[in-house]
Amino acid sequence: MMKPTNDDIKFLFEGNETDIDKFVNTHKQQLDDSGIDYNELEDLKNEDLDYQRQQIFAFLYAVAIDWREYDDEIVRLLAGMIHDEQVEASGNDEGILVKYNGVEHQIKLSFSPADRYNTIRGFNKIIKDKYEARILSESFYSDTHTLLILPNETWKALEQQYPTQINEVFMVITETTDFP
Repeated sequence: MMKPTNDDIKFLFEGNETDIDKFVNTHKQQLDDSGIDYNELEDLKNEDLDYQRQQIFAFLYAVAIDWREYDDEIVRLLAGMIHDEQVEASGNDEGILVKYNGVEHQIKLSFSPADRYNTIRGFNKIIKDKYEARILSESFYSDTHTLLILPNETWKALEQQYPTQINEVFMVITETTDFP
């Protein structure tokens, strides 16, 4: 998975209609490689500008996690968003054993639907020294949540640069966050 540049993140918060066209043209190959249907991009033009930017950005830089997703697949999807890190996951009787940069971490599961966010929260705790996963807010009330992982220093810079917008675009994952 690609890592967003500063210009890509600026697009997410500040892009206008012209910027959307430029962004799509700039990332045409990556969108093609991701299997994005250009009819879907055309349909987005009927939505408000903020939603368009968030969706197009998410196509390239975020992962979608369905409420029925297998927990080891959640770890694999999230691990694909952090670069230069080694992550392995395997199931066991207690849940999932995650090996992150050579250190083993156990994510305990209840083997119920609540485990999707137990896995997401557990992975977030494992990577917390360097990274954080957050939910794109527009996806929260669906059965598929879109998450983005960025380095902690990037989140801090975004909170300073976009103090109001950051909380409109992203939700922090808490101990009670779950699929609605």
